[in-house]
Amino acid sequence: MNTRWKVYRGDSTSRRDLLFTVVKPSVIQLRWSTKVSVFLANNDAVQASDFRITGSYHDGACSVSLGESDTLIARIDRRSTVVSALLGKNAYSVTVNAGIDYAFIVALAVVLDEMHYQ
Repeated sequence: MNTRWKVYRGDSTSRRDLLFTVVKPSVIQLRWSTKVSVFLANNDAVQASDFRITGSYHDGACSVSLGESDTLIARIDRRSTVVSALLGKNAYSVTVNAGIDYAFIVALAVVLDEMHYQ
């Protein structure tokens, strides 16, 4: 089971195209609890995270915070419908604060989905 996901620019897997890494601190996390750390590519020390995702992906709501602070920058809500369950597809609602890169938050939603449905 993966505990680390790397996100690159385009189809590249080159270190120079690395955008960020998402790390789940433990292979075993409680089903109702989500806690992952996000490290930007230039954070070589990987001691303090640049962003943190907490909440409950399975209950459908996660918050994205700046570093280890309580400053929320976005919220990712997973919507469950009968159609999405039958088709095996998830739908999301994303709320992003002003000045935050929308594509970055959507990429985090994709990583969360992969993390929970591999």
